[in-house]
Amino acid sequence: MQKKSSQKGFILPVVVCFIVAVSVIAGGVFNYALYGTRTAAVYTTASQCRLAAQTALDRTKADILNQFKGYHGAYPATLTVLTWFDTYTAQSIGSKGYVCTLMQNADLNGAKVWVSIEGLYRSLPGDAIQCARVTLRAKASQETPVGTAVSKTIEETVEYALRRSTVFDYAYFVNNYGWFQGAGATANGDIRANGDMSLDGLSWINGFAFAAPNTELNAPGVITVTGTGKTRFMAQADYWASVSTQARPTSPPSTEASPWAMGYEANGKLLSHQETLEMPFLGDLEGYRTLASNMGGTIKQNGKTLVEGSYSGAGPSGLVAGADKGCLVLDGTVKPIEISGPVVVDGDVIIKGTVKGQGVIYAGRNVHIVGDVTYGDAPAWPKPDTKPDQTVKSNAGKDMLGLVAKGNIVLGNYTDSAWLTATKPYITPPFVKAYDCDITDSSIGYDSTFNGDYTALDSGNKVKYVYNSKTKKYDPSGTTARKYYESMVGDQKVKDAIQATAITRVDAVLFNNHAVMGKVGQCQFNGALVSRDEGIIYTTSVKFNWDIRLGARSPDGLNFFIFLPMSVATPRVVEWQEVL
Repeated sequence: MQKKSSQKGFILPVVVCFIVAVSVIAGGVFNYALYGTRTAAVYTTASQCRLAAQTALDRTKADILNQFKGYHGAYPATLTVLTWFDTYTAQSIGSKGYVCTLMQNADLNGAKVWVSIEGLYRSLPGDAIQCARVTLRAKASQETPVGTAVSKTIEETVEYALRRSTVFDYAYFVNNYGWFQGAGATANGDIRANGDMSLDGLSWINGFAFAAPNTELNAPGVITVTGTGKTRFMAQADYWASVSTQARPTSPPSTEASPWAMGYEANGKLLSHQETLEMPFLGDLEGYRTLASNMGGTIKQNGKTLVEGSYSGAGPSGLVAGADKGCLVLDGTVKPIEISGPVVVDGDVIIKGTVKGQGVIYAGRNVHIVGDVTYGDAPAWPKPDTKPDQTVKSNAGKDMLGLVAKGNIVLGNYTDSAWLTATKPYITPPFVKAYDCDITDSSIGYDSTFNGDYTALDSGNKVKYVYNSKTKKYDPSGTTARKYYESMVGDQKVKDAIQATAITRVDAVLFNNHAVMGKVGQCQFNGALVSRDEGIIYTTSVKFNWDIRLGARSPDGLNFFIFLPMSVATPRVVEWQEVL
């Protein structure tokens, strides 16, 4: 009798189980792979959304900046310009035609993006920092290849600010052709031109020289050196031994101390084809009047308040409605002129003598410097300096004066025929090129484009004086036409104010919409000279000592002097977060 085998019955279940196990494993692997693919797609799409949202924010920030810059250029009043940010909705920001419309359901690299304004803060007049902080939110949405919806949202708070213009980082800045020549000419600080710059091998430039393109002039921004073909600059030891204490310190200030930001580096470089540096216009003075009032700006002398905020009263003629209305003569030769904060003078300012305090005078037309202007308590930078921190602290409270004119800054006695003979070649075409003007300067005779002739009549009047044989004095009697370089104040009053000797020192930051011109003696300028055109004739020597307290990156920088003319700063992100 034969025994039955059970092997066939055993093999079949094993095979079936194996097939099932393989199928389960294969299914698991497939599902895992599918899950991994889907997850990777979600992560990839999320990254794309995040990048799209950030790109949308960056584009929006740039668009807002460009629109705001355009508005600032058209309406450059320091305080009121920030009201541009007040006109906004979730989808747009800006006013008066300079409106930035934000992205709404826009396609960006395959993602749909929305940008909105979630909030806005703006500083108030008189705040130390003039800025607007805009909170922007960008959401980007996109589907994965299998239809999974993915979105990312990023939020940034961006600060758009006005900062003291970087044109004040230079001892000498012109917004036209620059010239710095002669054996007696010395710059202890950087010099710059928005246009070509002409130098020679006789002058001393203890700093860098920059030239930038100027499309108005068709100038490529080239520095040329005549004579020896190279400029001169001092070694550190020579600089320490020969320059004024009001010249900037060196970097390093001594062989042991750490570098002094924006100090003299004891070398010279000529840099052509640089980036054009925007020179702001001094626009409508209404914003500065508000500023002067809010800041409590004053000019005092001998215990008497001459100006409180702004001045629009009778001029030196004493006539309430005279041609010199709103003009002011400031003479600090006997008692110092005391200034505190910003003040506005509607007309011309005639000034000489000692000045104490820290402040800025904004003139609605010209500033006439008719004698030495000197600080009562001037800053000083010892050379070498082994205690720079102490020096910075000491200089912070020292005197500083800004003289800012919507018209010109005129040096010396322009009523003397020799003044005009010396300066005329440099304040008329072809030396002076035509340029576009700020619309608010039309009230003082500058049309939309000025032809460059500062010796022409500006369509305004000045007070006329007639000699009275009985009183043996000159009396105001009517008006006569004036030229761009002349004052609204009559010639006789200007002659009365003129210093008997030539100007030898000007302690001030000088800024104007048009030209600085005139005739000086052996003169030293301590501060900064910023102008569109420059026509200064000097005797023997002229020195420009840059006040490093104006430096944007200097430890000496004074926050107060943000109230010098401003430019739009590069925006900065003050807060960033991924919301979802």
